[in-house]
Amino acid sequence: MIHMNLIAVAERTSSIGSVSQHVHVTNVADVERRVKRKYLTIAAAALFAFVAFSCVLSIKGVPGALDGVLPDSYLSLIGAKKTTAPKPTAPAGPTAEQIAEQQEAVAKARAAMSVKDLVGEIKPQALFNNKRTGYNSYLPLEKLSYQKTSLAQFLSFLNTAVPDDVGFSECVYQAPNYYYLRGIAMKASSQHTLMDRLKAVSKSFQSPIASEAATEIAAFGQFSVPQVRLDAVRGFVPTSEVSAEIKAFKTLASSNKVSLKGLEKPVIEDFGVFKRYAYNVSSTADFADLLNFFNVFANSPIRMGVSKADLRYAKKFLITNMRVEMFVLR
Repeated sequence: MIHMNLIAVAERTSSIGSVSQHVHVTNVADVERRVKRKYLTIAAAALFAFVAFSCVLSIKGVPGALDGVLPDSYLSLIGAKKTTAPKPTAPAGPTAEQIAEQQEAVAKARAAMSVKDLVGEIKPQALFNNKRTGYNSYLPLEKLSYQKTSLAQFLSFLNTAVPDDVGFSECVYQAPNYYYLRGIAMKASSQHTLMDRLKAVSKSFQSPIASEAATEIAAFGQFSVPQVRLDAVRGFVPTSEVSAEIKAFKTLASSNKVSLKGLEKPVIEDFGVFKRYAYNVSSTADFADLLNFFNVFANSPIRMGVSKADLRYAKKFLITNMRVEMFVLR
């Protein structure tokens, strides 16, 4: 038994010895050196990549995809510039002096414009419209011309058409061609004669007198102006010439024995490009002198019109109230 145990022990000892000869013994110092070299190599590669990346950014600039990703302190350190296009900036507006100069230039250009240019600016198609046959379609100066000439024609018609035994208590004429007459005739035949003559030169003629035998006269309608003139007023009146135009109007009236009152304070209406000066004027001249004055005025260069005239007999005098108009440039 002892022999066998010794043999077993010897066999175990032999096997252990043979095994121990094949066991690999690790050197710890060598392992640590290899690990350090590996980390150093990785760090050197990373440093090289970082340096190369920084050089590329420094030379070519920061691409748009990385805009806002990299810190500004790092970009400033390596001297990199952003390659994104700068945002457009709005140009600075004009200064107050430049605006004032522009407005002054526009005002000077407007003041130098002719009447035709003003009309073309307000309503260009009016310059090419040759079918203006009604008062409402006329241009401002054409309306003033119509007023200036139609009143003289209507009063001239009455002067020749009214029989000698007919007297009027009131005669009203208002632009464009409306009239109203009231009076009395000494004979019914004279009344009929006047009515027939009025009908012949009127549109929409009406008379409230019912009896044919009556001698009373009352009629209203629209006078068919025989000679329509649209060029009697050829221009607007500049503000600096208003006083001179009023003086010329007064002088023309007085030279024809007509005294005018009420040309001191006009009623002014602003139409943007021009203003309308309206005067409520009165006179006590007799019919013959008044008719002569209106005929001379219609052919004068005075740039005014009469949009309404109301002739009434008060006691033994004829009192005429009229609305005189003038178009004044701003």
